[in-house]
Amino acid sequence: MQTRFHHLDALRATAMLLGIVLHASLAYTGGPWIVRDEGHGGFAAVFFAIHGFRMQLFFLLSGFFTALLWRRLGLAGLLKQRAARIALPLFLGIFTIIPLLWAVVAWAGAVQETTAEASAVTTDATGSAASVAGDLATTNHAPKPRPIMVAIWFLFRFPVFHHLWFLWFLCWMMVGFALVAWCAERGVGRRLSGWLRAPSAVTRLFIGSAGALIWLVPLTTISYALMKLTADGAVFGPDTSGGLLPIPGVLFHYSVFFLMGALLFEVPDAMRGFSHRWLLALIGAVVLFPLAAGFAIGLPWTFGLVPNTAAHRTLAFTGQALYAWLASIALLGLFARLFSSERPSLRYLADSAYWLYLAHLPLVVAGQVLLRNVAWPPVVKFVVLTLVSTALLLASYEWCVRRTWIGVLLNGRRAT
Repeated sequence: MQTRFHHLDALRATAMLLGIVLHASLAYTGGPWIVRDEGHGGFAAVFFAIHGFRMQLFFLLSGFFTALLWRRLGLAGLLKQRAARIALPLFLGIFTIIPLLWAVVAWAGAVQETTAEASAVTTDATGSAASVAGDLATTNHAPKPRPIMVAIWFLFRFPVFHHLWFLWFLCWMMVGFALVAWCAERGVGRRLSGWLRAPSAVTRLFIGSAGALIWLVPLTTISYALMKLTADGAVFGPDTSGGLLPIPGVLFHYSVFFLMGALLFEVPDAMRGFSHRWLLALIGAVVLFPLAAGFAIGLPWTFGLVPNTAAHRTLAFTGQALYAWLASIALLGLFARLFSSERPSLRYLADSAYWLYLAHLPLVVAGQVLLRNVAWPPVVKFVVLTLVSTALLLASYEWCVRRTWIGVLLNGRRAT
């Protein structure tokens, strides 16, 4: 068995680091965010392009590595490792990073109120940080909500986990995976697991090739339709769920990608076959993106092409689903070609990326506040913010994390 998938480590790190780029861009999109600066449509395009596939790809890779660890460590060893690398960092983050983020959010709100250019801070499109001041203010002239509705809102919508919601989702998925793995080790489950691991024409077509899109795209389209029922995020790309209970449609959406990642490990050579047509997938994703985004946003020309509302919505959901899978296939294949061998710099970046993403948001939001009244073009602010915040985070990793118990917690003990 291959001991390390260097290209997948690099790709997982890239997905996390793109989160810094995404959050840094949000102040300049013109949409709702903690800090509202001068908006530009180009940043909205950057946000949608990244948001349309990034977390789906991350969960796909998480499913792959979860299946790998299960086969390597056994179910008990897997659960122990995941508790240390996922559940414990989440628990610690709730009492450290999240309070710091709330403090920065409050500071950002105070600064913007003093300049009379922004009012309430609203929930961002990625579920990272929010304030409900605006909603509470409106209740003075509206009927008081029923306690049951307030409880439901708090359980599903109050951003307890903010940008760490993905760790909470992984905890739920680990419970589901543990149940499936337990069944796979006995009875009918054992026979099904053996069938997946034995090469066959069926598994090669429907898992180990782009033919998997035959069932993946419809299933993902359904998940987009389910998310629309409780939508509270970006108009293009998936919703997120930072509450104590995951929103069912959102959990289902990301679980599809997690499941496919696990299957790509279980079926021999499936990962290589699935991403074999990566160049065609890359071209397809680039061409599809403006069309899918146009239908999702509801631009007038899209209704000119498809005036029927039901058909329009179906195309919007299908376009987003296909874009997420094509972008994932493209990056899986591209990284396999470019980064198949170990490189010390990439290994360092892969190890640091987890910490960088966990810790980045308070720093990024604070930077957006400090740059808000600087007379620079938005693109200059964005570049400076991204580079400086990443550099500071890397410095904190090198000096405060890498050789400490935090580094061991996040990445395990280093070989050297």
